Amino acid sequence: MKLNRFLTSLIAGASLLTASNVTPVLAGGCDNAPPAGTVFKWTGPGTWKIMTTVRQTMSSNNERRLAYAYKKLDLQANRALAEFVNVKVAGAANLTESQKAEFVVGSDDEMSKDALEGFENFADEYGKSTEALLVGSIEIGRCHTRGQEVRLTRGINSENAVGAQMLGNQDFGGRTSGNNSTNSTSPTQTFRRDVNQGYSGYGNLDDF
Repeated sequence: MKLNRFLTSLIAGASLLTASNVTPVLAGGCDNAPPAGTVFKWTGPGTWKIMTTVRQTMSSNNERRLAYAYKKLDLQANRALAEFVNVKVAGAANLTESQKAEFVVGSDDEMSKDALEGFENFADEYGKSTEALLVGSIEIGRCHTRGQEVRLTRGINSENAVGAQMLGNQDFGGRTSGNNSTNSTSPTQTFRRDVNQGYSGYGNLDDF
């Protein structure tokens, strides 16, 4: 009888010990998000995308703090995108091929000679119209990995650039509005609102 009680106590204790050492599985909200940084993606003759992703370590799951973090990230993404356009695009002639290869990729996300030539053609066309390019900036996605981080991505593509050209009366070198971003054409977001699980708004990344 005493042996049975001892075995029962031993099994129960082992179960509690195992349960206490199990790490809860959290949803990886940013698993499908791009890494931090800016890339120029050449997708074919006359078509391209520029995407800037910024991130912030975020241990809090408070909704207000998350909202504030996203506001900061949006400003950072706008600044990073503007810096990329004004330095890498406007100053493309001063960059070496190896420097361009650090941020230029093709449609398969790999650097290629065609992608480099595509960037050079793009820079020749838009290098003196950077303000008009930035008018076409939209938010592509945002995500939250619970207890770890938040990310946000902004971008410009060839279609948005054409729209910016029309907004500027088809004068790339002319005056543009003071607002350097617009969300009027942003893709529909697909956020998961369960803050305790984390969420991802990158469902439309491939369509951007």
